[in-house]
Amino acid sequence: MRGTGADDEVQAAALLHDLVEDTDTEIAAIASEFGDRVGSIVDAMTEDESIQEYVARKKEHRLRARDAGREVALLFVADKLSNARRMRRAQKDPDPSKLGHYGATLETMRSAYPDLPLLAELEGELAAIRGELSRATPA
Repeated sequence: MRGTGADDEVQAAALLHDLVEDTDTEIAAIASEFGDRVGSIVDAMTEDESIQEYVARKKEHRLRARDAGREVALLFVADKLSNARRMRRAQKDPDPSKLGHYGATLETMRSAYPDLPLLAELEGELAAIRGELSRATPA
C-alpha cells in the first residue's frame, strides 16, 4: 500500500482485513482494539458468507467495496493485485472464476474511481497472466 496515499488506519485495515474471514474474530473486537474507522473498513472488506454461490458472493462484495468509498476500493484493488501476483508466481493454471472476478474488479473500480492507485498494476498483472495462458495453450 506504500505510495498510494493510504493513511495509517487504512493500512491497519489492510493488514487486518482477512482476520474476520479466517478466524473467529468479530468486527466489534477489531473496532474496539483499532477504532471504528478501521473496523468499518474491515467490515466492508469482509465477504458475506451467507451468499453461497461464488460468483454472486464476489459480485456483492465487489459492489459493496465500491460503494463503501475510495479507501475501501483502494484496499480491495490492492488485495486483488496481491492475489493476482501470487497466482502468477504459482505458475499453474489459474482458476478462471478468480480471473473473472479480478477482471470485474478492475472494471468496476476503474469505472467508479478512474484515477485509483494500483489499477494499472492490476491490469498489467492480469494481462501477464492471460498472456502466459495463451502461450501455454497449444494452437
